[in-house]
Amino acid sequence: MPYSDLFNLKSNPFRLIPAINPDEIIWAGFPIVKAKFEGRIKKAIKIPNSSLVLNWGEYGSGKTHAARYFGKQTVLEDLARDNGNIPYFLFITLPKGKSPIDDFFISIIDKIDISNIREIFTPKSDELFLKSNKELTDFIDTIGDNIFIKNVAKGFFNKAIDVNLFRRYLYGSTNTSDNRTLTDFGIQRVLNPDTDYAKLLAIIFSCLTFKKLFFSSIILWIDEFEDIAILTKVNGDKTNSFLRELLDNTPNNLLVFLNLTQTSLFNIEDLGEYISEAVKSRIKDRINFEIPQQAELLEYVAELLEAYRIEKDVAGENKYHPFNEGLIQTIATDLGNVSLRKFNEALGMLIELAEMENKTPIDNTFYQENKSDVIGWKE
Repeated sequence: MPYSDLFNLKSNPFRLIPAINPDEIIWAGFPIVKAKFEGRIKKAIKIPNSSLVLNWGEYGSGKTHAARYFGKQTVLEDLARDNGNIPYFLFITLPKGKSPIDDFFISIIDKIDISNIREIFTPKSDELFLKSNKELTDFIDTIGDNIFIKNVAKGFFNKAIDVNLFRRYLYGSTNTSDNRTLTDFGIQRVLNPDTDYAKLLAIIFSCLTFKKLFFSSIILWIDEFEDIAILTKVNGDKTNSFLRELLDNTPNNLLVFLNLTQTSLFNIEDLGEYISEAVKSRIKDRINFEIPQQAELLEYVAELLEAYRIEKDVAGENKYHPFNEGLIQTIATDLGNVSLRKFNEALGMLIELAEMENKTPIDNTFYQENKSDVIGWKE
């Protein structure tokens, strides 16, 4: 029987596979953590300074989900309302290959739609927009003293350069003919990962937030940063240096979130061993994803089920339907101190089993009969 008929739900709210449709990425419960992210993003929208924030918690505590939720266009629009223009959001995973700086740079460039950016930054007569290309090029000329990097940055916004050619250049895959074409725009050599990548991204970020005309800030969200602990020392140092240079060269309108997962290799006390002092000194805040308490889980389940409910306020239907409050408390007690992912895993399995047997509502008897499948790993 379909979830709609059996449980009055659109689908399984506790599935572990990430939703593809942005509308299905919702936030339930944990209002304090949510408010901290909202506060940080609102500050980035209104205040020009750049900042670095650590998101800390065990595996499965919700850090990646937070990135996906706060990267939604609708969420950013809501946060920007009455505060300014929306941020430009970029989400990447910490590169773990043999060339971390190349991978870092490409991961960011892959996320930027250059054609769309050029269209947005096309001068318009409206006083709220750029009136001429010269406004932006003059601004670029005020940033730093590297003429070559400035020319590349100007090329990023220049419609006269074919966008596919320019992308090939950024990826380091141009040929001799391509390079001759680019020299006409003052781009006379290839980019050097060790000296150019961070500087170029910093200028591009500064341009994207120019006068906060189109984007109020850049949000760069880096997932799985704890994997810096498994990089070689050389690559770990390069990653730290790249991040430091990016922050130093983008003094305004850059908000960097680092997701760090507590592991056997990486605990909060080990921060200084893997993150350089230069980067650590730039940390403005830490948002902790604690192991959820029972009251928090009850609130989370009620809000999540409400979001998936097809018919709202059905007479006689409790807010935990197809479960009940006592059953959720029992499962939480049986699980003990576990991450939110483990809790979702248990409820997700239980509702799947109930769907197979057309069982509704789901009571403690059904849970006890299927306990080995639901939380057998705890036994």
